[in-house]
Amino acid sequence: MAVARAFVLALAWVAVAAIVAVGAAGVVASMNHFPDTPARAELTWAGDSSAEPALDAATDQLEALSDQVANLSGTATTALTQVVGGDLDGLQATIGTGTLQLGRVDTEASKLADLLTSVPGVGADRELTLSGDLVDRYTALTGTNGLTDGLDASWASFTGRALDAANVTGLLARHDQQTAAAAAQGSAGHYRKALELLGASDATIAQTRELSDRLAKTTDVSTLGEWVDRNATYDAALRDLYESLLTSKGRVTDHVRHAFQTEQLARSQLPEDTRGITVIMADIAQGGLNQAVITIEQARGAISNALDHQRELQQNGQPSQAP
Repeated sequence: MAVARAFVLALAWVAVAAIVAVGAAGVVASMNHFPDTPARAELTWAGDSSAEPALDAATDQLEALSDQVANLSGTATTALTQVVGGDLDGLQATIGTGTLQLGRVDTEASKLADLLTSVPGVGADRELTLSGDLVDRYTALTGTNGLTDGLDASWASFTGRALDAANVTGLLARHDQQTAAAAAQGSAGHYRKALELLGASDATIAQTRELSDRLAKTTDVSTLGEWVDRNATYDAALRDLYESLLTSKGRVTDHVRHAFQTEQLARSQLPEDTRGITVIMADIAQGGLNQAVITIEQARGAISNALDHQRELQQNGQPSQAP
């Protein structure tokens, strides 16, 4: 009996020891949870309570920035359409609108940067004071810094070139009207008046050449140059014809016949329709206008994606519980 009793007591002590050991292990395991795990969320509750409202405010500010960049992107696209259409008046108004929008983009970007620098608990040891969800949100938000850098330069390049490109269309249309008016006066026998009107055509050609030279620094203007050369050649031939008729007092002389043949040849070399203008505008657009619009659109897309990601993190994050 004594031996059996001793054996039973020994088993009891072993059982008690096992229970104590398991309990101790549980205590140790619970003490070893990292602060950013759900098991010890109370350790980051204070930091999260301070940081979360600041991150929410920064996310709202990112949305405000996204809206402004989207507005600028739409305005740039409208301006590009006006360039192709030669709508100089509309383009100037659109550029003014876009410049104001760019100022708002800069303002919203500065506000976002200020909010991110004031988020509590985001120092070097933020993994110890903030939950993993909030650390991820902060990291994603700081990744948006600089997404609007360079938009000022892109917009300045775009607007300058856009105005030049629209001026090309306007100058070519003006020249055609001026030369047509001169030809109408010449056909009516008003040679002096025709020559005066051709003077205006010459001035427009000179303006177009000057503009072409400026665009040539960054754009292929070979099509534009060909257009200008052919129209200038025709204007010169028409001038020679009217001067010959003035000299001959309207009589058909050998010089008048030669001048007439030269005018007919030059006329045959003129573009038949306005498709050449479309080609010219395409050349200019390829020289930088499209790229400027693409740069703005890329910034818009990057910020929009960052906002979507931030809203997803905001929605999926589990707030810390009060201890």
